Amino acid sequence: MTPRISVRSGKLSDAAREHIDKACEKLPHFCDRIIDCEVIVDKQKLSVIVEFIVKVPNQKLVASAHNEDENLFKAIDEAESRLERQLKRYHDKLVDHR
Repeated sequence: MTPRISVRSGKLSDAAREHIDKACEKLPHFCDRIIDCEVIVDKQKLSVIVEFIVKVPNQKLVASAHNEDENLFKAIDEAESRLERQLKRYHDKLVDHR
């Protein structure tokens, strides 16, 4: 799955784009009903904010990470792990409901 990546300020390097792509490729392993994935990167003076927005049927899951030391890759990994937890919980609710 290819995510839509938007950057609020500044530019994103190719290595960062590849890292985001790899993070989004892992998501269908946790839930196979993902409709859309969007990643928003906001670079500020002293921090980086990464936000993953994933649309699944009847719901929108949002996970964000804020990193003070401007480490973009660390923020991406943290937001990805938060989203993985949400997707697992969503998938478990669907399976238990049946």
